[in-house]
Amino acid sequence: MALPIVRSRDEAHLYLDLHPCPHCGSVDVTWQSALTDDGGVPARRYHGACGGCGQFREYVFRLPARPALPGPDDLVFFGGPEPSQLLDAGEWRLVADLGIRDGSAPFRGDPVLRAERRQSFAMAVAALGEIVKFIPEGADAVPETAFWTEHGRAARDRDPERFRREQVTRWRQAFADEFADRFRE
Repeated sequence: MALPIVRSRDEAHLYLDLHPCPHCGSVDVTWQSALTDDGGVPARRYHGACGGCGQFREYVFRLPARPALPGPDDLVFFGGPEPSQLLDAGEWRLVADLGIRDGSAPFRGDPVLRAERRQSFAMAVAALGEIVKFIPEGADAVPETAFWTEHGRAARDRDPERFRREQVTRWRQAFADEFADRFRE
C-alpha cells in the first residue's frame, strides 16, 4: 500500500499533533525529520521518542510530485489545490473550530499571546480552505467518501450543513476578514 502524501511541513506537524502516542496518549515528541524514499519515490520520515513514555515513534509520508509553495502572506500553509490524504474533511472542520476558539481568545496587549492567537486564527482560516478542496467541481457539498476517520464522520453527523460549499466558503471569508481586522499590523 502506498504511503499517504504530505503536502507541507504544516500539514505533517498538524497530523503528528493530532495523533498521540498509542501507549500513553502524549503528543509531546521532539520530531526529527529526514528525506528518505518509498520504493524510489521521495518521502519524508518523522521520528522521535515520546516525551510521556519514551516509546519510539515514526511516520513516513510520500512527498508530492509537484510541491506547492506558500504565498508571501501565508502564515499557515497546508498544501496545494489537491485535498489532503492525511486528514479528512471532518477533521479539518474540527481543526478550524479549535483554531477559531483559540484565536478568538483575548490577548490583552501581550505580544506572545497575540502571536499565538494570530497563528491559531490563521490555522482556522487555512483549515476551512482545506474543506473546500474535498468538494468536487459542480458539487454542493463534501462527499461521504471524504470522511474516513471516526472523528471526521462524527463531525459530519453532528451537522452536515457545515460541509456545504456555500457555508464553508462564507465562513472562510468571514473569518479571513475578521483575521485581517483583528490582527492588523
